[in-house]
Order: sequence, then structure tokens, then C-alpha cells
Amino acid sequence: MKKLILLFFTIFLFGCNTKSYNTAYNDYYKNQQLYINALLNNDKKTQIKALKELIECGEYLNFDISTYKKKYQSLIKTSQKKVKKTSYFSKYIKIHSTNPLKITIPSNNIKHFVIKRKNIYKEVIDIKNAITPKFIKRKIGNITLKIAQFNKNTVRIVYSSNKPFYFKYEIKNNKLYTYLYPKTTLTKKTNYKKTVFNRKKVIVIDPGHGGKDSGGIGIGNRYEKYAVLNIAKKLANILKRKGYIVYLTRKSDYFIPLKKRTHYANLKKANLFISLHCNIAPKHITSPRGIETYYLSPTRNERAIEVARLENKEIAKLNYLDQRVILNFLNKDRIISSQKFGIDVQNNIINTLRKKYKYIKNGGVRPAPFWVLVGTQMPAILIELGYLTNPLEVKRLFNPTYQYYLAKGIAKGVDSYFKKNP
Repeated sequence: MKKLILLFFTIFLFGCNTKSYNTAYNDYYKNQQLYINALLNNDKKTQIKALKELIECGEYLNFDISTYKKKYQSLIKTSQKKVKKTSYFSKYIKIHSTNPLKITIPSNNIKHFVIKRKNIYKEVIDIKNAITPKFIKRKIGNITLKIAQFNKNTVRIVYSSNKPFYFKYEIKNNKLYTYLYPKTTLTKKTNYKKTVFNRKKVIVIDPGHGGKDSGGIGIGNRYEKYAVLNIAKKLANILKRKGYIVYLTRKSDYFIPLKKRTHYANLKKANLFISLHCNIAPKHITSPRGIETYYLSPTRNERAIEVARLENKEIAKLNYLDQRVILNFLNKDRIISSQKFGIDVQNNIINTLRKKYKYIKNGGVRPAPFWVLVGTQMPAILIELGYLTNPLEVKRLFNPTYQYYLAKGIAKGVDSYFKKNP
């Protein structure tokens, strides 16, 4: 009897709800989102669970689920292979990167404190029961990082500078991550009206690339990662003054994997996701210029695919089957919402800039398979703000005044979208 009750609750909680077509379709869509996130986070157990329910729902709905069955079978085979178990956890910390700092630690037993003296600012972390294999000293801008053995059982990490800086850290799965960036002041002091439609709306802005990934390198050896970060900060300031809740995926020059950017937006329960980039023209295109906005969707347009390929380098590790599965999961309603959002933003950028500048080309709104937008649970767009290979546009993209008006146009587009879609 107990086994029957347990079986009933297992089916009720985890099986596909086939009471009606609508309930089965809702379960099918929920598991699509669950599987995408699990795939991007390399969570095999959740992938198997989501695919199992997708297949069940798909069979009831009479959908073509052959691709999902293949993926499910391959995951089951992999999971059945024996995995070697380690009987101990090394006390040696393993350093993966220094900017941002990422190290494997023996446990979450750490101590953080701050030292402030005249012209000295220090953020200190002590890792207990740990040993570091070597002394490390790195210069990160005007901040110095030191990692050393403080005593027999403690490794000490020290960030120091003669100027104030922001610092934060987090621990995930026995890995310590630290982030730092200089304190900055807001530039424009324009007062914006806070209206009903933008109250409590959450916007996540993603400045593309960063750290080891410079993005495009244009005329005059100018890096994409710096231009988009400055524009993102200006956009964040404008939106905050309008009453929006705003988050940046990165606030300084450090690298974040594509999958973590959208995962961050989902964690913040964002209403909109905006990824900022600059374009690089292929050699066969002469005199390239213009601003283009993209939303996630399969496409056969060669130009859109070519632009997407440049931005998708990091996700190329995903095999063809995984890429097909993800693109098959794209929800039509979200594609339509993203397209509408893209149109509002593109129109407002062009109209705002044309009031101040000549030779502003409208590159339009297009679908493209940008992987940075995969996994978002909200309308999401990627804006190519101009060409680093165009002599006029590259100068403008690094000009603070032009950056401000670009940001102002995007913010107007956000307002316009929420007015139409409250």
C-alpha cells in the first residue's frame, strides 16, 4: 500500500500532467525551460528528468520528439558509467584565475575583514585549513593582489590600493570567486520622471565580452569590451533615475561565461535583458556602418548568421545535437515579445541620435541565433551599437557624449516597450 501511495505522488509531482491538452502543453513548455538551463549549467541529472517529462508530454501532444529521445538515451548511457570516487579532499587550494579570482578551497570556512588606514584600503580573506602551492602577486589596475601562506593552516588573500574600490566575493561548490572594480561617480545629473509602468520593473544589462575576451578590436587598436562597458554604465544610470531596478552582468573588466549572463538575469527575475556589443565587418563588406538590433530566433539570413558566429565563439563547445535541441525549444511568444522590444529600442536609438548627429544608419531589427540570449525567461535583445571598423563610428563609440545619447535612446526604447506592454 505504501509503495502504491509513493508511486502515485511520484507521478503526480514529476510526471507530465495529461488531464488536458493545455496542462500537457504547459508542462511541456516548463520542462523546455528547465532543460535549457540544465544544459547550459551542465546539470546532467536535471537534463535527464526534464527530457523524460518532455518525451512523455510530447507523445501525448503528438509532437516530433525524436531529437529529445536520442539525447535522453545518450545521457542515460553516460550516467550508467562508473565514476571514480575520491576518498579525500585536498587541502591545497587550486588557483584557476586571478582576475576575477577563482580558486578551489577545502571548505567554506573563510574569514573576511577590511583594513582602512590613511591612503591604504585592504580587503582580506583568510582560508582556514588550507595550503597554497606558491606565492602570488598580481597588479590589477591600481589594485594589488597577494596570495600567500599566512601561517601553517591558513592561506591569506589581500587586495590593497591607495584608492577606494568596491569588492565582493561568493562561494559556490567549494570555489571562491572575488570581484573588484574602482569606485566611479555618476556623470549626467538629468532628472527623469518616474512613471507607474516602470516602477519595480527589473532590467539586466549585459556589457559583452570582458577580461580575457576583448571582443572586437577596431581601428586604432580600440577594444569592444571597454566601449560597451561605458555605454552600459550610462544606460544603467539613466534607467535607475527613471525608477527601474537595474543590474549589470559585469561592472568592470572581467570575464563572464555566456551561460552565466542569462542565468544571472533569470536569478534576478528580470523583465528585460539587453546585451550590448559592437560590430566588426567581414573583409568582403566595404564601408560598413549602422546600428543593428537582434532577437533570438533561428534564421537563414547569411549576414545575421555571420554576425552571430562572431559572438558565439565561446559556446562553440556545444555539440550540434545540443544546439538543435535548444533552438527547437524556443518559445514563439517570447520570440514575438523580443522582436517587439527590439523594434522599440532600435527606433528610439535612431531617432535620438539623428537629432544630434549626421550619418546615422538604421541597420534594422533581425532574428539571429545568439547564444548569449539562450535560456533567458524574458524578452531579450542584443544590440550591435556600431562598427569598430568604420572610422567615424569607432570614434563616436568611444566618445562619452555619443555614448550618453546611445544610452538615452535605448532607455527611451525600454519606456516605449513597457507603455505598449505593461
